[in-house]
Amino acid sequence: MIRTTGPLGLLGIGALLLSLAACTSGTEVTTSQAATTRELVLVQGPDATSQALGHAYRDMLADAGINARLADPATDPVEEVLAGRADFTAAGSGLLLTALGKLPGAHGPDASASGTSSDATGQSSASEGAGSGTESKSGEAAVDPGDLDAAQTKRELHALALGGFAVLESADAERTGTLVLTAATSAGDQLVNTSELAPLCPQLEFGIAGSAKAELTAQLAAKLACHPEAVIELSDAQARGVLPVISDEVQIQATTLENAGIQDNALVVLQGAEKLFAPASITPLITTDGVGQDAVKAINKLSFALKQEDLLNLNRMVTGRDALEPGMAAADWLTDKALVTGQR
Repeated sequence: MIRTTGPLGLLGIGALLLSLAACTSGTEVTTSQAATTRELVLVQGPDATSQALGHAYRDMLADAGINARLADPATDPVEEVLAGRADFTAAGSGLLLTALGKLPGAHGPDASASGTSSDATGQSSASEGAGSGTESKSGEAAVDPGDLDAAQTKRELHALALGGFAVLESADAERTGTLVLTAATSAGDQLVNTSELAPLCPQLEFGIAGSAKAELTAQLAAKLACHPEAVIELSDAQARGVLPVISDEVQIQATTLENAGIQDNALVVLQGAEKLFAPASITPLITTDGVGQDAVKAINKLSFALKQEDLLNLNRMVTGRDALEPGMAAADWLTDKALVTGQR
């Protein structure tokens, strides 16, 4: 039993409540112990890029001597963590703000909740609250996702009062939704910015993942007065690639910024498209019960190293004709970045 009186008792309590100084958001991540002594369960979405990220974080924990395993893919990884079926996921910052903002007591007196829409590929479905927002503690209407930029979303996320969970530092990498078109279409229609869309939309066909179609179509109409000639429903797999737009099946396609096909096919990303999508900076969510400072340190080390170009490269490695298995791609990337010391 720990004594709670006297100088030694106070020192003992202080030694157990360890805060990770590496967090730079101003939010301390407090753990009840220095070392993680139980198995941690990690969960990610079903797409190959999410799985590669899961393997990378799992391998990073293993390299730090922490027993960790990757659970079966989940449609809503954040809910798996909140429900206690997993200990870790890496998700988009906007998605996390919506999900965590619904937890009882999450909002302080100056915090506000943010609604968010499905991402362009439909990877997150229910967890992003497509078509519905959250409310602040005072019951005021939620802020639309497009009204918060990436920095604002992170600030609101770290301002949440969470019991039993912690949001760690976001990576400098994002999977935010965007709109892309070919260079030929862009030049022919003199289209580079969403502000130029409205008069052109009646002649354009858009390709959007089925799970995001209704929400994004509504956003196009409300924010840009854009009413496309047609909206072609894409499967999640189609939306994660760029074949629909490069084959001219559609003139504009909704996808996400880490899609290596954008760069590899010299596609044009419409400026201003971010106003249609919730920010999706890669942000770890962990449980704090039984999780030590060692795990937090290992996770933050990977997140600090993960840049947008790294995420693009991971996406490139796990997609296409010569795609690697996500676990192999993650291991190769970790080795190239010199983030791990041993072979597993």
